[in-house]
Amino acid sequence: MLAAAVFVGAMPIGPTCARKAGLLELARKKAGALRLARPSIGQRRADPQTLDLFAEVEHV
Repeated sequence: MLAAAVFVGAMPIGPTCARKAGLLELARKKAGALRLARPSIGQRRADPQTLDLFAEVEHV
């Protein structure tokens, strides 16, 4: 998970799980300890542990 969609207290929840559990709607209503994560504006960095699927292709 590169970016959290919702925080339950201090615990990040990813976008797929938050959507399936219905947490996005609850966080928009500011229910309980739920809050929406701030969108990341910066560039995403590649994870050094992840290998390229097509290593022979030149990435721009």
